[in-house]
Amino acid sequence: PALTNLLPNETVNETQQTLTTNNPSLLPQMSTNWDASLDYYFEPVGSVSVSWFRKRIRDYIVTGTNVGTVPSGNNNGFNGEYAGFTILTSANAGTATVNGWEFAYQQQFTFLPGFLKGLGASANYTLISTHGDFGGTVQRSTNEVAGFIPRTANLVPSWRLGAFICRVRVSYTSGYLDTYNATNPALNIYSRRRVLVSPSLAYELRPSLGLSLEVSNLTHEFQERYQ
Repeated sequence: PALTNLLPNETVNETQQTLTTNNPSLLPQMSTNWDASLDYYFEPVGSVSVSWFRKRIRDYIVTGTNVGTVPSGNNNGFNGEYAGFTILTSANAGTATVNGWEFAYQQQFTFLPGFLKGLGASANYTLISTHGDFGGTVQRSTNEVAGFIPRTANLVPSWRLGAFICRVRVSYTSGYLDTYNATNPALNIYSRRRVLVSPSLAYELRPSLGLSLEVSNLTHEFQERYQ
């Protein structure tokens, strides 16, 4: 957990009648990890790989855990203030399992003639799924875990000529659950899939010094959310 949890701090929300406090007793999240990878290398410069991983997390840190109500009286621990407020804190309250596959490819096309031999490309695709209670009272799966992105991909074509390098990164993010509402799933907020294009240029003045220019999200792709 973050070291800020060791500090005696509280945040009051008068509108919601809540009092959020730090928890110095938090334990670290622990995980058991399994990884397997199969790699194939080929001439002149290239590789293809397939990887599988599994992560089992325990003592999952959950924020906003209800741990009771502030009592009344001068000795309530808050100098007599906030009587009746709900106390929220972070706690080690859940478990989760994450499974995933990753496919990767990279190659330098040095066998091509002339200036084309400076061409190269790399790509990867990741597919993950999850399940667990995540600190709740019911089991959740991939589409019920806020902020969990099930599929991502990247494609990066590049070209090098002497000290000059240019590349374009195309990144894909699948749709995912942004905000989860356990009381009313109809109020869940989702983010739509998104593709970002980010070109960059670089010039190597010498091995220890270079100049670079990058444009992030060249096409001004918006992040759209919906219920």
